[in-house]
Amino acid sequence: MAEELKLLIHVAQKERWDIATKNALNFLKTAKEGETLKVVLIANGDSVTRCTKCDRALFDNLKQLVLDGGKVFLCENSLRNFEIPKSRLPEVFDTVPAAIRALVDYQRDGWIYVRP
Repeated sequence: MAEELKLLIHVAQKERWDIATKNALNFLKTAKEGETLKVVLIANGDSVTRCTKCDRALFDNLKQLVLDGGKVFLCENSLRNFEIPKSRLPEVFDTVPAAIRALVDYQRDGWIYVRP
């Protein structure tokens, strides 16, 4: 039987994107035979302000994460608070209505929470 490990990374500050993304990519590289690794990043607070103008290195890492099967969600409440329309977001981002609810739901479903 294949083992499934599910990592939930919470990005709550714009300065933490780089480490969060690198942690996610490094986690996916550790898959052992018979393991399925999944990773989700959920961002809220001022971290969403860095998402409309990602620097090239961050954008490339986020794009690679999505290509490797990861998901990246931004909090719609935070986007509204910082007056960022969803139309300004690069294609690597999805959204959730409220990050706090998504964080609770993922943990309830067995995802391991990490906040870098």
